[in-house]
Amino acid sequence: MHPSSGNLFVAIAVLAATLGVAPAQAPADDAAAPVYRAELEDGSHHVGALVKVDAEVVTLEADGAQRSLPVAAVRRLERESPAPAPAAPAARLTLVDGSTLAGDEFSWADGRATLVVPQGRVELPIERVRSVAWRKADAGEVEWLSSLPESIESDLVVVRKGDGFEFVDCAIAAVSADAVSVVLDEEKIPVKRTKVIGLHWLRPAAGAEPAAVTVDVVGGSLRADRVEWTPTALVVDGVIRIPSGMLERIDFASGRTIQLATLEPERLEVEPYFGGLAKIAGLAGFFAPRAVPADRDVPQPGLLVRPRTVAVWRLPTGSRRLRTAITPATKAPHAPAIVAISLDEREVFRGSITAESPAIIDLDLVGGRRLTLTVDFGAAAGSGPVRLAAPIIEK
Repeated sequence: MHPSSGNLFVAIAVLAATLGVAPAQAPADDAAAPVYRAELEDGSHHVGALVKVDAEVVTLEADGAQRSLPVAAVRRLERESPAPAPAAPAARLTLVDGSTLAGDEFSWADGRATLVVPQGRVELPIERVRSVAWRKADAGEVEWLSSLPESIESDLVVVRKGDGFEFVDCAIAAVSADAVSVVLDEEKIPVKRTKVIGLHWLRPAAGAEPAAVTVDVVGGSLRADRVEWTPTALVVDGVIRIPSGMLERIDFASGRTIQLATLEPERLEVEPYFGGLAKIAGLAGFFAPRAVPADRDVPQPGLLVRPRTVAVWRLPTGSRRLRTAITPATKAPHAPAIVAISLDEREVFRGSITAESPAIIDLDLVGGRRLTLTVDFGAAAGSGPVRLAAPIIEK
């Protein structure tokens, strides 16, 4: 059944007698220090038991000695042996910035939200939570999130209605294991939790600039501006507290990277083998460089470039490295294309691109102002397009 919004009758029909109590305390987090691998900007790495992460350093311990690595020099911190995959979670949270968390049960009281997980409890301010989706005990998750109205003027409670669901406009006041407390027409009403399959809060839009760091945990992923870890807890932005054993990966470089495929060239010249083709309406876009998604054969998105193309980008301030792999863009037989890369008109790479000899690019950009990519025809006229796999500029 197609959902509708604002049905007060449905909300009244699913009232509960009382609010429930908070979930029982979950087991304490593992005490053993997990082993992590820290990958540095210079390509080196260090492995050891994780001691701490703060705003300045990542500290590892190996062979009885501790090593503190500056956060600015660490690209990625990743657990060597991933934690066991959790069973199908009963509750999934989506935060206001798109971050996600999953666990066994969700509750909220006195301004603090709690997600019970096998490792313990995740605690965070309710203002960070945009949606909670519960999985039905006898079926998979109801896909109500894709049916949300384009605009809302209040919180929404999603209730079961036959084989479908319905949105109810209200103000969500509290959540327990037994009930969701809502306010309708200035009256506080407890609704049975078993009747509710989802909650969606009216929240301000997230800021345009994403947070600088990606933090992957068991069952979810968060964006963060500040990350701290001790054997006691993983703390995100000073307000989200997560059991320490849930940490899988911290990608410090995620906020330091720019996708070359989305960066507008300062200058672009495209001249196919039959030059007039680029001037025909509808064909110019075909020959111009364009972003391409990941597919079955190539698991990373990329930038497709046809010969002959010269693209010049003005490098963003603070650019440090260009990383990518260049391969033929199609499996169809073509003569190899010639690719050249220049930094401030100084050529730093030139090669003939074939499936057997792709180019692995790891280029130092420090001090550079402009990057030039030239894809040209080889000895034969039938040179095919090339693909730059996930080309990124690291800052």
